[in-house]
Amino acid sequence: MSLAMFKYPLNIGFQYPSMSTPFKILLIKPHVVIPNQSIDVPLGILSLSAYLKKHFGKQVMVDCIDLRIHKKPVYALQSMLNKKKYNLVGLSMLSFEHHFLNKALPMIRQHAKAARIIIGGPYATAQYAHALSHPQICCVVLGEGEKIICHLVEHWIQDRDIFDIKGIAYKQGETIICNQREDYIHDLDKLPFPEYNQMDLSPYWRNHHQMNVILAESRYMPVMSSRACPFHCIYCHNIFGKIFRKKSPRRFVDELKLLYFQHGVREFHIIDDAFNVDRKRLHEILHLIIRSGMNVRLAFPNALRGDGLEKEDIDLLKDAGAYMLTLAVESASERIQRLMQKHLNIAKVMDNIHYASSIGLITNGYFMLGFPTETLDELKQTIDLAIHSHLDMVSFHVVVPFPGTPLYQMAIKILPSYCPDTSGRYLGSKSFYESVTGINVLRYQQQAYLRFYHPRRLLHLFNKVPRKAYFLERFFWAGLGVIKA
Repeated sequence: MSLAMFKYPLNIGFQYPSMSTPFKILLIKPHVVIPNQSIDVPLGILSLSAYLKKHFGKQVMVDCIDLRIHKKPVYALQSMLNKKKYNLVGLSMLSFEHHFLNKALPMIRQHAKAARIIIGGPYATAQYAHALSHPQICCVVLGEGEKIICHLVEHWIQDRDIFDIKGIAYKQGETIICNQREDYIHDLDKLPFPEYNQMDLSPYWRNHHQMNVILAESRYMPVMSSRACPFHCIYCHNIFGKIFRKKSPRRFVDELKLLYFQHGVREFHIIDDAFNVDRKRLHEILHLIIRSGMNVRLAFPNALRGDGLEKEDIDLLKDAGAYMLTLAVESASERIQRLMQKHLNIAKVMDNIHYASSIGLITNGYFMLGFPTETLDELKQTIDLAIHSHLDMVSFHVVVPFPGTPLYQMAIKILPSYCPDTSGRYLGSKSFYESVTGINVLRYQQQAYLRFYHPRRLLHLFNKVPRKAYFLERFFWAGLGVIKA
């Protein structure tokens, strides 16, 4: 196989570091302009940095930059690229961030002429062919990135080609080659802690939108105790596979202690896909937190499956410091539950919401409007369920079938011309549902919010929330975004 067939060679024409010169790597979290963008600490690139340094030691030098926290992101990226002669530049990208490549790749190539450029994350994994349409990209990392990026760096340091590396896609001439996927890391206790010292954490503790919307403490941190979700909802990306893999309770709580005692973090947002799938482990973690000496607040903007909780679990969550639970209901229709393969016990979830709210926890619910084949009556049924529930807060998301998901395959069978909105707003000017049915689901979404947040519910919520001034500001901007949709 000839290397000359590649527009940007995978193994020749680049200078490699000597033993006395580290292999220089820059990892980037992109910036795109979207309304109410959540800006949390980028665990992905910090985890990759820690893993690379654990594997290679002083053979590598790794820098990380999150362009979302810079007022002038283009200037910040140029300045970073000009500081060192990087051998590798990696970008971690969500699907809606792919427009960033159009302006960033020429700049990276101009200021880091000797660097290879790779991308990873949900966009790269789901749409690797689209990503490889950019000639500056050397290869795409598919799925979990730690082992793959180490294999790439090892091959390049040793001046070897990368054709046999699992978990990558690349172009050979005009042909796209997608290698077999790399095995997942099963023992997550072997992972080093994310390299929190890589970045100044204080910008993330300023007033900006974050995933949980509400904060009890300004110094917060998103954390993950596990990877993968054993369920098969058709709208989800599949970055981490379907085999639930977990850190041991003590290993996870040790990470919380590091953040608490060394970095001054006082609130943790647990963002696993399925934190409570193992109830015994859930209890062990919560008991360890209670006995740890930390005075922390916990929130779950993700992580909890609502029908997997028992009242005992909810009580223990509160005892450990939880003040807010977000539970994804998605649809009130049993038929749509089967269609999306979530198979949620709706009655149990609503009972858990009622109980959690009754003991003082803030409850937030996620709902999705506009699934393929969903009838208007089913859509209204979902809205009515939310409105008549004991939820304190709600998010109504308009369904966006993203490429790489079973939902997308379902959507293009119904509407072959369908092209997903990429604004990052999960709604856009015209939804898939409206394109098929002619029903303006955005109007129903706006009406649902207005009906849900009636004055009595708002007053009840306001009495519950900590940091009330912060909440009012975030709530105002979120509401303005809905009105402008």
